[in-house]
Amino acid sequence: MVDLPREVIEMFDNENCDKTKPLVWISTLGVMDKEGSPHLAPVCFTKVINKNQILVAINFATKTMYNVETYSKVAVGTAKHYEGFLIKGSGFILRKGSQFDLVKEMVKVRFGDKIKPIAALLIYVEEVYSLKPGPGSKRIV
Repeated sequence: MVDLPREVIEMFDNENCDKTKPLVWISTLGVMDKEGSPHLAPVCFTKVINKNQILVAINFATKTMYNVETYSKVAVGTAKHYEGFLIKGSGFILRKGSQFDLVKEMVKVRFGDKIKPIAALLIYVEEVYSLKPGPGSKRIV
C-alpha cells in the first residue's frame, strides 16, 4: 500500500474547488473513439480521503467516467511553478454510497444546486512521481 507524502496530499486536496489551487488533470485510456486515444480532463473537486485514496467529483467528465469503467487505469497530475506530482493508480466509478454522498456535498457547498455530480471517481494510488525538473528517477513512492 502507498502512503501519500504530506506535500502530495496538500497539492491534491481541494474539496472546495479553491481557485487559488491548481487544477488536477485526469488521464485515461480512450474507449469512445475507434483508436483508443488517451483522454485528458481537468477537475477541481478532489479530496484525499486517506493516505492512498483520492476522491474526485465527476460533474461533466462523462468520457473520463466511461474510460475508467472500461479500463480502470488512471493518472492524475497537478503542478504549480515547477512543483508538482503525478499519481498513477486504479479508478472506480461510484454512483451511490457514502463516498458519492461526500462528493455531492463538496460540490453543493461551493455551487449550491447549480451543479450536481453524476458520479464520484475513487482512485487507489499505486505510484507517485515528482514533476520537478531535473535528472534522475522521479518516483517518490
